[in-house]
Amino acid sequence: MKLKNKLQMLRLGLGKYFLDKKNGLNRITNVPRSILFLRQDGKIGDYVVSSFVFREIKKFNPHIKIGVICTKQNAYLFKQNPYIDQLYYVKKKSILDYIKCGLAIQKEQYDLVIDPTIMIRNRDLLLLRLINAKHYIGYQKANYGLFNINQEGQFHFSELYKLALEKVNITVQDISYDVPFDEQSAVEISEFLQKNQLEKYIAINFYGAARIKKVNDDNIKKYLDYLTQVSGGKKLVLLSYPEVTEKLTQLSADYPHIFVHPTTKIFHTIELIRHCDQLISTDTSTVHIASGFNKPIIGIYKEDPIAFTHWQPRSQAETHILFYKENINELSPEQIDPAWLVK
Repeated sequence: MKLKNKLQMLRLGLGKYFLDKKNGLNRITNVPRSILFLRQDGKIGDYVVSSFVFREIKKFNPHIKIGVICTKQNAYLFKQNPYIDQLYYVKKKSILDYIKCGLAIQKEQYDLVIDPTIMIRNRDLLLLRLINAKHYIGYQKANYGLFNINQEGQFHFSELYKLALEKVNITVQDISYDVPFDEQSAVEISEFLQKNQLEKYIAINFYGAARIKKVNDDNIKKYLDYLTQVSGGKKLVLLSYPEVTEKLTQLSADYPHIFVHPTTKIFHTIELIRHCDQLISTDTSTVHIASGFNKPIIGIYKEDPIAFTHWQPRSQAETHILFYKENINELSPEQIDPAWLVK
């Protein structure tokens, strides 16, 4: 184990020793009247995978209060959700702000906190303790006293949320995702598609969040050449963000059937995926968005069976997966079977 990992484990162990406390309540006998979710670390993919829980809680009982802890940076995901009653903001790395937030929420007297995070940081544990809810549901937290309801085993994260609700006697009828929507972005993408006569196209995301998930420039060109050849010149839209838009535009300049939208927000990406025939992606967040729309998917994942179980595509449409060992650039475009492509 690397020194950095050893120090991290030491910090977590000390934090658990001082901050963890046994919750005296072992089971929930009544349906909770209020439920709080910790999502301050949540990204778009995490949100999409768990988006159904808010809808299903309100479907079961519209009077159950739903609160979400988030940051002002990711609040845009939750503000547009009609099922969430209250948002609480924290500054992601500010212990003082966590304390302030925890003490404020403590006054709300929540019945239940759901936090299926695998690795819990000390500041998160401090926040959870200060909230002082009646019950806490965790994942792989058998050695934590605070979590009086624990889930074990390997599940997709959408299934974990479903099981969490069922443990507190809330019936879940539908785990389909609620993908966020922004009307202005929808109009802008509609205009882009009409202008470029993009009625049928494949959306491609060459960039994941981690460095090992980013396709390099040389390989992007190889993918563009190969996909142009085997798809019969089908139109392609390269998903972008401000830091890579210019680069992608230059790399695709010689291909009249390939387009790059000057994307400035995630809602642009959502709309481009909503209208595509198929998604090819190394990024799990866009895979989850495509799953929410039940699009055909070619997903590119690191070879990690546990992580894949947690975050694999859940689309009802045809799905194919490529795996790499250490870096996505190990793969060659030819590993995409032409038969997988939507013509």
